[in-house]
Amino acid sequence: MGLFGRKPKEGTPAFRRAMAENIARRRLRYAVERIDDTDIIIGREGGFNIRDGVFIVFADSRVIFRCNIDEMEASELMSLGGAIITAPDLESGGKVRTILVHYIINY
Repeated sequence: MGLFGRKPKEGTPAFRRAMAENIARRRLRYAVERIDDTDIIIGREGGFNIRDGVFIVFADSRVIFRCNIDEMEASELMSLGGAIITAPDLESGGKVRTILVHYIINY
């Protein structure tokens, strides 16, 4: 967030970094990959990390998704209980994947 509470414009590198940092503060309940019209659970119980400009999603003690933050498109769900991430996945050879991550919410 910039000076006086301004948010970076959507689609800019600053916005992508801010979204990645926001998501990385959470813990992962489960992750789902959307293929056509089907959602497939690809991992449960994990977290997020940022290293050298790479956003990492890990679950079930393994990395399930890795992407460059500059290429990542992310948006939070309306419930704020998760996010949708679309990017070329470095774990699968650069194939563009869309995953939904659901957070563990502590009230």
